[in-house]
Amino acid sequence: MMTQLKEGEAQQKVQGGKLLFVKLRYDDKISELRILGDFFIYPENALPKIEGALIGMRVDENVHTFLKKICDVARRNGIELIGITPDAIAQTIKMAIK
Repeated sequence: MMTQLKEGEAQQKVQGGKLLFVKLRYDDKISELRILGDFFIYPENALPKIEGALIGMRVDENVHTFLKKICDVARRNGIELIGITPDAIAQTIKMAIK
């Protein structure tokens, strides 16, 4: 029997005034994830790498585990976040998981 995926979303204004918005679908793991907002990321096509790395993670992981994954992906791919931080992304993901 297929379980119905839960949907979650959360947003926060990050220090400096940038808006960060997370929308996701999940059961015990994240199955879909979108990170949106008025921040900048370099290279411009790098956001799917971060989103893809977080898909499949267990929703009961703590903020630090999400933060570590985001930082690892950013470091390995030379990703620079401007206007938001990996910590803000991790916190917003946890806020979106109800």
